[in-house]
Amino acid sequence: MERQEDNELECMGQGRTAEIYPYADNLLLKLYRPGFSREAVETEFRISQRVYEKGLPVPRAVQLLEKDSRLGVVFERFEGSTLLSLMMQQPAELEQLSSRMAGYHYRLHRLQDGSSTMPAQKNMLKHAIQRVSSFSERERDYLINYLSRLPEMSYICHGDYHPDNIMLARDGEQYCIIDWMTGMTGDPAGDVARTWVILMSGNLPDDEAPAIREAFDRARSIMLQHYLERYIALSGITREQIEAWMLPVAAARLDESLPPSEAAQLLEFVRTRLRPLPESI
Repeated sequence: MERQEDNELECMGQGRTAEIYPYADNLLLKLYRPGFSREAVETEFRISQRVYEKGLPVPRAVQLLEKDSRLGVVFERFEGSTLLSLMMQQPAELEQLSSRMAGYHYRLHRLQDGSSTMPAQKNMLKHAIQRVSSFSERERDYLINYLSRLPEMSYICHGDYHPDNIMLARDGEQYCIIDWMTGMTGDPAGDVARTWVILMSGNLPDDEAPAIREAFDRARSIMLQHYLERYIALSGITREQIEAWMLPVAAARLDESLPPSEAAQLLEFVRTRLRPLPESI
C-alpha cells in the first residue's frame, strides 16, 4: 500500500462509507471515512480486481493507498451518470431504465467464480444474521437453519445492486457497475432478492413533503415491477425462487447501519414472516 502526500482535493461525491475525489488523468480516489475497517477496504480492492479480470464492466482497481491516515482505493474513472440520477431526471424513461438494470444484473450473473477471492453468499448472510442483536436466539437459529436449506451456487453476485451503483455513459450504451465491497459468489436469486429488499425498504426522510413521498413510492413500485419482470424473463428464474431468499436477505440487512425508520420496517417484515415459529427448528 502506498502513502499519498497531503494535498487539497475537491470532493466529487460521497456516501455512507467513503468520499470520491479526482486523483489523476482518468483516475479517481475512493477515500474511506476515518476508522473504516482496513480489512473491508482490502476486500473491496481484491474483489474489484477479480471481477475486472473476469471481464465484467467494472472500474479497474489500480492501487491501495493511505492519505491523511485514511485508507483509499484508486480506480479508473468512468464518465457518466448513475442510473438513479437518470431515473430522477427522466421519469418518462423509468420503465426502460428499470428493464436495462435487470439486463445488466442478468449478464453479471451468467459468470461463475471458483476461486477463493470472493466470499460465499450463504456464509456472508449467516455471519450478518448472527450479529443482529434484535433477534432472539430462537429466531436466529430458525433463520440460519432456513438459510442452510437454500441453494448453494458459485455465480458472481454483487451483494448491493441498486440504481445508484450502476453508471451509464453519455452515449447511453456503455455502463459500469461500481462498489464491489459486498461482492460474493452464490445463487443469483438471492442477489435479486437483495435488490428487491433494498428497493422495497429504502425510505425518504420522515419530514419529506407528502407529495414527494407519494411520487417516490409510485416510482419505486414501477421500478420494482419492470426490473423483476425483465429479470425473470431473461433468466428463467421464478418469482418463487427469488422470494425464497427474501427472509434471510432482509434479516441480514439489519446488520447494516440503517436509518431507524427503515430498520424498524425491515424488522417487522422479517418478524411477520417468522410468525409463528414452528415448535421444531
